[in-house]
Amino acid sequence: MPEPIIRPLEPAEMPEIMYHLTSYAFNPTPPWPDKARRLELLSKRQEATYMALFAGDTAVSVAASTPMSQQVRGKIFNMGGIWGVATRPEARRQGYCRRVLTELLTAVRDSGCAFTTLYPFRESFYERLGYTTFPLPIKARFNPANLAPLLKMDLPGHVETALIGEVYPAYHLFLQQLQRQTHGMAIMKANLQRGPNQPDGLWVAQAVVDGRVQGMMLYDIKGAEVTQFTLRAIRFYAASPAGRYLLLDWIARHIDQANLAELWLSPTDRPETWLADLAVSTESMNRAPMGRVLDVAQMGGQQVGDGRFTAAIHDPICPWNEGNWEFVGENGRLHVQPAAAADCALTIQGLSALVYGTHDPADFALRGWGRPDEELQAAMRALFPPRLPHIHEIF
Repeated sequence: MPEPIIRPLEPAEMPEIMYHLTSYAFNPTPPWPDKARRLELLSKRQEATYMALFAGDTAVSVAASTPMSQQVRGKIFNMGGIWGVATRPEARRQGYCRRVLTELLTAVRDSGCAFTTLYPFRESFYERLGYTTFPLPIKARFNPANLAPLLKMDLPGHVETALIGEVYPAYHLFLQQLQRQTHGMAIMKANLQRGPNQPDGLWVAQAVVDGRVQGMMLYDIKGAEVTQFTLRAIRFYAASPAGRYLLLDWIARHIDQANLAELWLSPTDRPETWLADLAVSTESMNRAPMGRVLDVAQMGGQQVGDGRFTAAIHDPICPWNEGNWEFVGENGRLHVQPAAAADCALTIQGLSALVYGTHDPADFALRGWGRPDEELQAAMRALFPPRLPHIHEIF
């Protein structure tokens, strides 16, 4: 195989290369997936960065990153969402994927992103690249008939429904508002040109209280027989209790149409507490997202507790993060700057776990992420209290 070359994909060559490599990697074949549909989807991601490793004239490994925004401890950061990571079978197990991702992360950081997230095909592979695992979102299932008591309540506000293409700008505005109060939440750049004929097949239910949208649910109703349908809500968000119960009341109004409701929820949601006798069952989604700090120097400004520690950060994938750093919480905000010395050594996985709030520093020694003593662990907890991040976007 010729000496490989890594470079960004040109717009003209991107669709064919991404179509063939990702279709073979992520779809059952043959036959090939619908090419026109896949190319249409790729055409909507022209703003993404596409990196590929070429052996001669053939692209054998690819990866992409879409620019997104992410709320991390109260501050909105630029973030790169990694996707489309695929390698041809004859080129696998040769380190090509790692090399492509290393180049891609450099380009994403150069574009101004402080963080990066992804959905892994294997967690251990991406952990070696510096990522830490988030808690799993959940699916909650129950019979809508169990919500019948809500129909007797006098709830404030009302619910408005429309197809997603008809109200997409309002939906994206609500996501932006929700993002400001949701740790870890990432959203893509809005495509406000979506029309009512967008082939996504989703209803939007908006819970409106005193003229303000307090909740949104994206759902469809599927099944072979009326009264036996499933109402599936792939997004269920409430900005207030009134918003939540208005959406549940809307589900209750499908008692004679659907015998199963399935809600995709944040790890912070506790649907078993919403109503007595709801008889909800829950299961985890199939893949946990992961995230990492991409640029230590740019991660300041988060809402943190009071405290201070210094650490020697080890990050061979992103060498600009290597070195001694001071992390200080003053007046509720994080300040990050280079330090002359370090209280301990941390891998970038350990720092990412602290920032996202997913792991306790007492775990670090067992994970190979560092060995802070008990005093330093207390300082880290004070500065970065535990949190449950919810990424929202699936990409």
